[in-house]
Amino acid sequence: MLAVVGAATLAHLLVVSVARRRREIGLLKVLGFVNLQVAATVSWQATTVALIGIVVGVPLGVVAGEAVWNAFANNIGAVPVSAVPTWLVVTLAVGVLVVANLLAIGPALVATRSKPARLLQPTQLNAV
Repeated sequence: MLAVVGAATLAHLLVVSVARRRREIGLLKVLGFVNLQVAATVSWQATTVALIGIVVGVPLGVVAGEAVWNAFANNIGAVPVSAVPTWLVVTLAVGVLVVANLLAIGPALVATRSKPARLLQPTQLNAV
């Protein structure tokens, strides 16, 4: 359930980011970005957010997991031996990166299909 909520949060972040940065995307297109470069920009944003989550979350998760396991094992009178399977942590990290980039496909397609002239038009909020 936590993974689903995290994926939904990342998808929401990407959709809102593309919507709020429409003028910047239009400017990049006017300056010469092709659709592949616009899509790559959205993909890099998803990758960066996922990497920050991995770099912060994995060490904190390992430390918290060992602390909880040690407290639990000591409470029931067992020997607190903890083992962190490195292959599983690496597989999950790669999976997070893959899912983040798969979630970026939709917002990237929206960003690439937009026309620069429409993106650069003033909106009701910007027209003062």
